[in-house]
Amino acid sequence: MKLTLVKKKDEAKGTHSFFWQADKNFTYLPGQYLYYTFPELNYPDPRGSTRHFTISSSPTENEIRLTTRIRDESGFKKTLNEIKVGSTLLGEGPNGTFILDENEKGNHVLIAGGIGITPFRSFIKYNIDNKLTDIKLSLIYSNTIPEEITFKKELDIWAKEYANINVALTVSKPEESKLKWKGLSGRIDAEMIKKLIVNWKLKNENLTYWLCGPPPLVEAMEKTLGELKVTSDKVRSEKFTGY
Repeated sequence: MKLTLVKKKDEAKGTHSFFWQADKNFTYLPGQYLYYTFPELNYPDPRGSTRHFTISSSPTENEIRLTTRIRDESGFKKTLNEIKVGSTLLGEGPNGTFILDENEKGNHVLIAGGIGITPFRSFIKYNIDNKLTDIKLSLIYSNTIPEEITFKKELDIWAKEYANINVALTVSKPEESKLKWKGLSGRIDAEMIKKLIVNWKLKNENLTYWLCGPPPLVEAMEKTLGELKVTSDKVRSEKFTGY
């Protein structure tokens, strides 16, 4: 299908969203991804002119939203960052099985690092718009500095307005920020998870965990959850490589 860029938005330091309209009816589930192909890149890229990105919008929203961190070493992303509203490229999909089914009632803990927040934004927005109050979503989201927290305004509002949405934001190097950070600091570890579960009045044995981010974070979280005696059938992982 052909995708036309209708809007661009700065989300956080180095992170931007691109909003697309498809030329035909398009349906997807929260957490799925699309392949995007440029007819031609402005810069060379050894990986070629096609990439896949999680759809950060919810199926309840009008546009298809691609949110990513721009890397200078990526010819694809540099080209993406420069395209003008009205430009087109090809989209293929949806794909992916990292999907929160609306029939999976109960408590879900979403652990994200960096741009790994994108499927969880889709999860949460879909939950809110469809009033799925019997699904409780508790997000633990880690970044290096506060300036890198993607979707922060939305997440703060949703956590305040909806009883079934919890949000905890942590930064690992607040001292490197120009902002004064009053929230959680440090990497996500077993102690942080245990404290948050208690604060949110959750019971570990009744939780399903979802992990998304760069491979080192996901692998560290899988090990941490093992230490917390969480069985593998209660853990779902998605590793974002090469973003």
